[in-house]
Amino acid sequence: MKWQALALSFLASTGLASPIDPEARDIAAQKVYTLRLSSKEPSLDGQYLGLNGTLVGVFKAASVVRFYTVPNKKTGNVELHTYPVGIVDHALALVGSESHGLLDFSDVVNPESTTFPTGTKCDYTSFRLSAADDEPVARDNTLVYAGASNGRWVVFPTGNGAEWSVKWKASSALTIQNYQLVDVVYEPILRAPVSESS
Repeated sequence: MKWQALALSFLASTGLASPIDPEARDIAAQKVYTLRLSSKEPSLDGQYLGLNGTLVGVFKAASVVRFYTVPNKKTGNVELHTYPVGIVDHALALVGSESHGLLDFSDVVNPESTTFPTGTKCDYTSFRLSAADDEPVARDNTLVYAGASNGRWVVFPTGNGAEWSVKWKASSALTIQNYQLVDVVYEPILRAPVSESS
């Protein structure tokens, strides 16, 4: 019995002393955010963004999108990875035909290794969480897309018009469909601090 207790205590101490995956520790320490719209249109202003399939927008019965940021060394901006973290990596990205100048705000699975058809742009590395102090034209807590020199966030009605999908519209893009100009605003989620056992 004494040897069993000794073996068990050895195994337990080895398990407790093993290193924690640094990425998992960093994600647990990250701030988590939600996204909502800021708009002059009262029915859109303050609406939280959710997912309908892979599209980000205002959808009935959609759970609110939550994300954390990961710095991208290549672009100097951040990536928006969805939270909670699962087995498969998900990131928010702008996806679509670059020649049309209209990109869908989307949830992309494994963005680093996903291959898209020729002519399709997928940019998940060029976002900034901006405050009014940082950007002369930005409102507080605005999500900025830094992958294009000009353009802005818009929403297009889907279905019966009560739901909206978020897109990035280049200033050169021509469209005959109705859309609304919006800002996409991020908000930190208050989470309970992780307690450390003594």
